[in-house]
Amino acid sequence: MRPHLHALAAIAIVLALGNPAGAALKRVPYPEIKVDVSEAYKPDAAFNAMRKALTDAVAKKDSAALFALIGPTFIWTMQGSTVEQLDMGRDSLHNFKVVFGFRQQGKDVDGGVENGPYWDALAAFAADGTFYEENGNLVCGPIAGSIVDDQVFEQARGKIETDDESADWYFTVADTPVAKAPGDAGPPVGKVGKVALPVLNVYPASPEGKPPVTPTHLEVLMPNGKSGWIPAAAARPLSTERLCYAKTAKGEWKIVAYDQPDE
Repeated sequence: MRPHLHALAAIAIVLALGNPAGAALKRVPYPEIKVDVSEAYKPDAAFNAMRKALTDAVAKKDSAALFALIGPTFIWTMQGSTVEQLDMGRDSLHNFKVVFGFRQQGKDVDGGVENGPYWDALAAFAADGTFYEENGNLVCGPIAGSIVDDQVFEQARGKIETDDESADWYFTVADTPVAKAPGDAGPPVGKVGKVALPVLNVYPASPEGKPPVTPTHLEVLMPNGKSGWIPAAAARPLSTERLCYAKTAKGEWKIVAYDQPDE
């Protein structure tokens, strides 16, 4: 099992390159899928300082500056449970390096990881500004949302998904108007609350054969069966990896955990 280090960047990488799942979805009405969105964490000055240091380190691909932000403990979990790949006999930096592709599992030196290090995943974490508190001592991002009624969710999936293709589900973090085109300033074609929505397409699409462009807008299918566009910043993946932080005894925020979704 390898880390799911691309869900946060999926909009930019997978959908921007063309989303066959979105094209194959049945554009029909489906039950509204309400989502409980976690209460947003309000960062203190020390947390903001850590975020700036993380952003700068990732932008410069400065591994030394990045590694200085790793806490004295670092765990790798899947939906809160420790994964087998976490090496309890090694220090926190080793495990962080394994998760983010700086080092192969079980090795003592860096390098040798296909497509590693995963700077794109780290950049996605650094760019996301939504956080929530977990168990009273962790702050994790991006912000989480949970389905209110799983049965309704399955009913909706049954209506719009096909046997061959499943949808990419995102949830809106607040009431959001839906435009008829990306960035359109006219009357919205709809409005959604805190709900889960399948993403059909993105704007702008990435040029073929070139690095993916980070989209600014998402085309979503509304419960009434009609589609429209919302700002990409208004939604988050329903199932995604998260990076978590904790404050040390000295009052410094450090990176202490990576949590990935279920397989």
